[in-house]
Amino acid sequence: MQQFESKFGSLSQQAVRGMNLIPANTANIDTDTVSALISFCSEDMPSSATFHQEVKLWQRMWQNKIAEDRLTTLSATLSDSSACPLVYPNITKILHLILITSVTACGVERANSSLRFVKSSLRSTMGEDIFNALMLLYVHKNISLDIDNIVTMYARKHPRRMLLLNPLGDESYAVQSTSLENEK
Repeated sequence: MQQFESKFGSLSQQAVRGMNLIPANTANIDTDTVSALISFCSEDMPSSATFHQEVKLWQRMWQNKIAEDRLTTLSATLSDSSACPLVYPNITKILHLILITSVTACGVERANSSLRFVKSSLRSTMGEDIFNALMLLYVHKNISLDIDNIVTMYARKHPRRMLLLNPLGDESYAVQSTSLENEK
């Protein structure tokens, strides 16, 4: 159950509940579903106080139609003339919100597909820390990095006898170790 809740957050759970508003699924609507939708979407609804009555009218309208005539998709429901946004403003708003809700989370798939770029035959013996750092850098390419700050931090952390040059700028970082200064 914990894995289910972590994979599908509250937004996905509410989207599944909202899918009961599709005309083919209106028989599955119960008071718990309506209450959950009100508590989750009340800020987005034009009038959450009338949502219970609106759902009853919605169910009655679609139950009176033949099962073959009931719509089965969100886009078909929103484009249908009987689903008037003036008569059913709350339901229309929830259906629009469900339509823009992302279906999957692609973060895991993106990390797995980038694995072959980071872990090559030349890097087969790298440690876990370096591997995790490279994966984070590859997956989050859009984060801008301050190269001067990185070179400065590296030069201070790993002092050398020679001058550390910044390949992107004119600055050079002359950081010598304290042991070298003590020898002089």
